[in-house]
Amino acid sequence: MKKSALIKLSILSSILLFNSGCAFGLFKDNPKTLESPKKIMPTSNMTTPSFENIATECSDNINVVSACNKGKIKPTELKPKIVTSIGEIHKLKSFQGQPITIIERKNGYIFPQFKNKIVILEMFGKNCPHCIKEIPIMNNLRRKYGRKLEIIAIQVDGKMSPFQAKAFIRRHHIKYPLISGETATNLQYNIQNTYGWTGVLPFIMIIKDGVTEFSYRGEVSSQELNRDIKSLI
Repeated sequence: MKKSALIKLSILSSILLFNSGCAFGLFKDNPKTLESPKKIMPTSNMTTPSFENIATECSDNINVVSACNKGKIKPTELKPKIVTSIGEIHKLKSFQGQPITIIERKNGYIFPQFKNKIVILEMFGKNCPHCIKEIPIMNNLRRKYGRKLEIIAIQVDGKMSPFQAKAFIRRHHIKYPLISGETATNLQYNIQNTYGWTGVLPFIMIIKDGVTEFSYRGEVSSQELNRDIKSLI
């Protein structure tokens, strides 16, 4: 092919390249890459997640530590023991300022301050939705059975300052003693070793005359608690 023909072909190819617009991609940014990303708006059948629901979501799976499962107490968390011939003595104090002594037995616990009373001992979590649902049930039980029944709740879901505890007690109208779990690690350790408590909340025991008559893992109904308490009166 002649040299002049090659030059003409080259010029023609260049003209076609510029006219097609492809050459702009070689010398400047592609205009499409400079566009702002479009906002994708939710459609009418999409729902916005509730942060309240996310915060209180929990699992009852014994292998998952959550607001409904605090996990087990480890031996390294135990405090110096006060032991008698009967069993270990737990000298505790409620956030409301009430001293409470709990003495271990092989098949239950003795509560010197609450002689001749049925005692509900509850492992409780401030962030556990199931535990929160139990509060009005506990208040109703205490009001219904009066001097025949006492309730002790141990808050085991993380640290709680006295100020936070008092605000929590007021907000939920708690009418029974609430104890910090940090001061009762030895008691929790005994409960998990004696009654197979795995850390799932709430964990409730009904105790009469130093003997644990009933225990429940997880949320329990008012009807079931009433039925079992009545069987002991």
